[in-house]
Amino acid sequence: MSGIIRRQIDRPRADVVAKCGRIPTTILSDMMNRSRAMAAEIKPVKTSVRVAGPAVTVECMVGDNIMSHHAIYLAEPGDILVIDGRGHLDTSIWGGIQTLAAEKQGIVAVVVDGSIRDVEETRQADCAVFCRGVSPVGPHKGWGGSINEPIQCGGVSVSPGDIVVGDDDGVVVVPAADAERIIEKSLKRMEEESDWVKRVENGESTVSILGFDEKLKQLGVEYK
Repeated sequence: MSGIIRRQIDRPRADVVAKCGRIPTTILSDMMNRSRAMAAEIKPVKTSVRVAGPAVTVECMVGDNIMSHHAIYLAEPGDILVIDGRGHLDTSIWGGIQTLAAEKQGIVAVVVDGSIRDVEETRQADCAVFCRGVSPVGPHKGWGGSINEPIQCGGVSVSPGDIVVGDDDGVVVVPAADAERIIEKSLKRMEEESDWVKRVENGESTVSILGFDEKLKQLGVEYK
């Protein structure tokens, strides 16, 4: 397997990334037509986490992690490594030593479409790790791959510099070119939902708040 390593990528402005990081993944996905969320199995190793950063992308062969080692040292502080491990679960392609190295480099998170190991060490690290699975079986280093090329991760296309946002619900990817528009829509939705919460606390039903009675009529549902 050959490949390519791109050393430089275009990153979004830091303030844009920060704004995305203050928005829950649920809202971001909703404002992108309920899409751009990675597979449900990809979750954080530790809870109470919220991260956002530009994507540094890694494509590797199943069970191989040589490219992710190299990617650590191409990343800049604040970046998130996104690794396409092709969803393979029986061989880990990320471990505790890599998490330590990533933390030293200032990488805020790593997302792995595959398995990791050294979970206890990972839970204690400041660098958040999201993954599809866990396996004690270690990786090999027999293949090439690519860094900072477009990839898929968890069924979502990811380009270098896209904004990756992760929290306890999972991971979403905001295309860099659309980020400011998505942020604006998301902030409006958050205001709406804040109002919904107040109305529920005051005793109003979610059915009336969201207009579901009328929706049921349109669907031809009848009360008996």
